[in-house]
Amino acid sequence: MKPFKGCVNENCSAYKKIHYRRDDHYCRKCGHPLYSVCADCWTVLGEDDTQRICASCQAKRTQRNAERVERAKHVGIAVAGVAAGAKAMVNNIDSISKSAKKVASIGADVIKVIKK
Repeated sequence: MKPFKGCVNENCSAYKKIHYRRDDHYCRKCGHPLYSVCADCWTVLGEDDTQRICASCQAKRTQRNAERVERAKHVGIAVAGVAAGAKAMVNNIDSISKSAKKVASIGADVIKVIKK
């Protein structure tokens, strides 16, 4: 993907708000020359750069994605625990109180993970 062009004049009303087309060369608001900028943080990119975001923002996105995957794994484990507890309740009517306590504790752990 090609990078966006944007006005880097901090006093301009288009700064960090308007992405211009590739063939635009000057800001419509202030007349300042346009530069290829990161879509997230508005850092000026090189003219030969073909990415829309800078390396720093790409690293942040990768880290956030890895954290989401890790949280999803924890939620999946918790859901599997709740399902196992429910199955134990169905199979062993005598141990309902033990299973209920286990499911309640697993449910509390799920809530803690979700709140993060």
